Amino acid sequence: MRFLQMLWRRYTLLCTLVITSLPLIIIGWAGRSGLYSEYEFTPLTEPGLALVMEGIHDGVFPWQSLIRPKEAEETDEAAAEEIAAVSSTEEAASESGNPAAEYTEAEDSVVEKVETIPSNAIRGGTDAIPEGVCNPVLQAEDYDVVNVAFLSPDDTEYNTDTEGIFAKNGIYFKLESVDPSYFSDALFIGDSRTVGLCEYGSLKGNAAFLAKESINVYNILDKELWFTDNDGEGWDAAVEEILSEHTFGKVYVALGVNELGIGNTYMFYEKYREILEMIREYQPDALIYIQGIMHVSYEKSSSDSCRNNTVICQRNYAISTLANGRDIYYIDMNPYVCDADGDLISDLSGDGIHLKASAYERWDRSLMENAAVIGE
Repeated sequence: MRFLQMLWRRYTLLCTLVITSLPLIIIGWAGRSGLYSEYEFTPLTEPGLALVMEGIHDGVFPWQSLIRPKEAEETDEAAAEEIAAVSSTEEAASESGNPAAEYTEAEDSVVEKVETIPSNAIRGGTDAIPEGVCNPVLQAEDYDVVNVAFLSPDDTEYNTDTEGIFAKNGIYFKLESVDPSYFSDALFIGDSRTVGLCEYGSLKGNAAFLAKESINVYNILDKELWFTDNDGEGWDAAVEEILSEHTFGKVYVALGVNELGIGNTYMFYEKYREILEMIREYQPDALIYIQGIMHVSYEKSSSDSCRNNTVICQRNYAISTLANGRDIYYIDMNPYVCDADGDLISDLSGDGIHLKASAYERWDRSLMENAAVIGE
C-alpha cells in the first residue's frame, strides 16, 4: 500500500493517464465487433485506445454503445405495433366479408408515411446520377499535340464530398425542353463566349448576363464584369455584388477557355468549385447549371499544345463531377456545334474558338432543350 502511495506521489500524471485510459482501452477492445466494427484494427500495432480516439474524431462516442440498443428496441417496437395494427384490420375486414373496403383506412395511414415525389422526377441510387438527368461529356479526337503539364493524371479523384451542395439525395429531375420564359429569372456568368451569347443569342432582355472578355476562374471573383439585367440595361459590377443584391432562380456558369494555358485540370477544378460554393452561398434556392467548355476547331485542336480538345474534355469531365442532378446540373452544348470527331465545326467559327453571330442560335437551342423543371 505504501508502495502504491509512493508511486502516486511521484508519478501522479502518469498514474492519472493510466487510470483514465484503461476504461477506454477496454471499451475499444469490447467494441471491435459492435460500435467500432467498421474500423480497421491491428492489435499488434494499435492499442484499443486508438479505436476510441478515432471514433471520437468521427463523431462516434463510447456511450453510444449504451444508447443504440434502446433506440433500436423502440424502433422495432413501433414497427411491430404498426404491422400488428394493419394485420388486425385485415382480419376484421375478412370477417366482415368486405376486405377491400375495411382495409383502405389502415392502408392509407401507411401510405401517407411513404415519401411522394413529383410526377416529372425519378428515384435513383446515390452512387450514380441516372441517365438523362445530366448531359454526358462529349469526347473528341486526340491529335497528340497536348502539353501534359496542362493535364492531370487519368486516375485523379475529384473531391465532390458526401454532404453539402454536392450531395445526392436519390431524387432526380430529367432534363427537358422549355420555352424562353424559363430563363426570365436566370443569370448567365461567363467569359467572351457568354458575351457573345448575350449579344447575338435570343435571351437578351429576358435573362440577365454577367460576363467579360478574357475572364477566367482565377480572376473572376476579383474583377468587375459587365452586368446586363432583364431589361437590357447594363453596368459594371462584381460577381459577389450581383449575387448578394439580386435573387435568381437559375445560375448558368460557362468558363474555361481562357484557363487552358494556366495550370492543370485539378487546379482549374478547385477554382471552379470555389465559384459554385459562392453562388450557393448567395443563391441558396437557385438551380446551378455547369456548362461544358465549348470545344475548339480541328485547326486549333490539332496544332495548339494547350488550347485543344484533349485538355477541354478532361476539364469538362472534372467539373461534371460537381453536378448532383438535384440542384446542380451539367449540360453540354458541344453536340450542337461539333462534328463527328468532337471538333468545333469550322464554318461556325471565325477563329476556331468563338462562334459566329449566326451560330449562337445553336447554343440557345441547347439551353432550351436541356433544362430541369423542378417539382411539377
